[in-house]
Amino acid sequence: MTSLLQQRRKLERSNNYKLLASIIDWTVALYVVVPALVIGFFLYKDFILNISTSWVIHIPLVFLIVLLFLITRIETIRTYLQRADRLFLIQNRKQMVRLKQAGLYWSLSKHLILLGSALALLAPIFIIVHHVTILELLILLLLLFTTNFTNILLQLKLRKWQQLVSKIFMCILGTVFFLYVPALLSALIYVILLVCCTSYYNRHFVYSTKHFDQQVEFDQAAFYKWQSLLFQIAPELRSQLVPKLKKPRLLWKNSKRMFRRSDYFIEELVCKTMLRQKQYLFGYLRFLSMGIGLTIIVPSWAKIIVLGILYFTLRSMMQSVIQQTFEHKIWSIFQVTNEQIQAASNRLLKGFVDLPLLCVLIILIIILVL
Repeated sequence: MTSLLQQRRKLERSNNYKLLASIIDWTVALYVVVPALVIGFFLYKDFILNISTSWVIHIPLVFLIVLLFLITRIETIRTYLQRADRLFLIQNRKQMVRLKQAGLYWSLSKHLILLGSALALLAPIFIIVHHVTILELLILLLLLFTTNFTNILLQLKLRKWQQLVSKIFMCILGTVFFLYVPALLSALIYVILLVCCTSYYNRHFVYSTKHFDQQVEFDQAAFYKWQSLLFQIAPELRSQLVPKLKKPRLLWKNSKRMFRRSDYFIEELVCKTMLRQKQYLFGYLRFLSMGIGLTIIVPSWAKIIVLGILYFTLRSMMQSVIQQTFEHKIWSIFQVTNEQIQAASNRLLKGFVDLPLLCVLIILIIILVL
């Protein structure tokens, strides 16, 4: 059974690695990932050194605790079951139990490591600003871990609105225990709750085959979660078909010319394509807003670096949009020269990349001078 678990985990790792390799090539890694890691390290170091004078000192402790209880969660408890296992594993009960137990231990261990890493990064805020002890942080880790495990069990049994109510209740309960109940008493209560949840899961979901189909469905969703996220961001990747250009019902329904000059028809087609294709428009606005927001909150020394990364990111994104636009069949009707395409591309990059970043740079210079 160990070999079966290892084979399925190896298959999942291989699948995720291929997906990651198709997204992050050497150019993305060199110009985005590596600079982001380096800048993130120095930003975190600068944040720790100046934490006593930063904006986080104004955030109440109760807000941080409630936020942690709300945003941390276990996505699913892995079982590594497949639909074809129904006949084989049900007939071999011991092997099915071992596979489910191994999936449970792996899911909980992974979540515990992620929670511990997140709290370790946030430890300076708790220790320096709110004077929380290491023991209290460990108890908070236990409370978060047990609460998330309880919520995932309730997810398997309750409806969606009941899950929301139970999550809010567990959030309030965990916050009250951490802030107002003695540390050792709250730790003891949550250890008992953790043992009860583990016993309940083993009895109803490990040793029982009643929820076999539900567990397979959840596990398959976890196996393909990164693909699903990618398809949500870029729906056109679901197939190799060229996405159809659809006019919206309200915006630009009776559109007229955007530019007075007749030789700007290439720019007009690209602009209208962006307005009518949500993935192009929202992708551009998402990168631009995230970059501007990050530029505002980072220290002065990192603002120019972030603007430089944003410049190359927006430029690459716009070049991709322009290239995809020129792959449409309509350009077999319009006869354009390479010089016209190059001139139009330069004007579009200046309008969508150079001009916004130049405005942001001027505003930042004015703010820093004043």
